[in-house]
Amino acid sequence: MLLLLAAEAAEEAGEAASNPILPDMSEMVWGVLSFALLYALINYVLLPPILRARNDRAATIQADRDAAEAARARAVSASAEVDDQLSGVRAEAAELVDEARAEAEAERQRLVARAEREVNAMQEIADGEIEREREEAMVSLRPQVADLAADAASRVMGRSVDASAAGPAIDRVMNS
Repeated sequence: MLLLLAAEAAEEAGEAASNPILPDMSEMVWGVLSFALLYALINYVLLPPILRARNDRAATIQADRDAAEAARARAVSASAEVDDQLSGVRAEAAELVDEARAEAEAERQRLVARAEREVNAMQEIADGEIEREREEAMVSLRPQVADLAADAASRVMGRSVDASAAGPAIDRVMNS
């Protein structure tokens, strides 16, 4: 709105109206010179270090990626090697465990056999002691049994039976 008022005021003053959108020739020269100077400054002074830093950074990133890929390949190779070694070690461990089991079983068999021998020996000793005690008991009880048998026979028969006469019969019964 102000421009219209300024244009009307200039027409009344008798001057030719100038177009406010078109710049003056001196402004155009200074604008072109400023643009060219700024273009040269940016293109030849400021942009090359930025591009160089960008390229260096891209090269560093690519080198790091290559190093990471190489490290990953080495890790895979090392992992495969460790797995191979572990499988060998596991096989050896299984063999050792089997051998230890076999040795333990043999030792167990040996100990069981020894224990059975000891038990059999103790059983024989106990059987011998029982037999000896039985014989001692028979010897110590023989006179009493003879007296009891003679007394019982006397009562059954109604006459007196001598214990020494019944001795051979009592011996036969007690020995059987």
